[in-house]
Amino acid sequence: MDTVIWADMEAYNGRGYRDPDAPVELKVEGPENKRECPCDTCPMMEQCLANATECSAMRNWCSKGDFADKDLMRLVRKCA
Repeated sequence: MDTVIWADMEAYNGRGYRDPDAPVELKVEGPENKRECPCDTCPMMEQCLANATECSAMRNWCSKGDFADKDLMRLVRKCA
């Protein structure tokens, strides 16, 4: 019968422990944006900030990193 060594990793938040000499991986969250934020040049930016709304261009830019110019100021709704 093999001997099983058990370690309580709860002290490490379930992550175990890392070798200090191991390379650190950088995790990039979200898409790489192909364009600047659509709100930067939008005339409705202050209104959207005050009302907590966003347009179709902003939703597409946040999820895909790009947006169509025709979606700017279109389908404005409350932020999720």
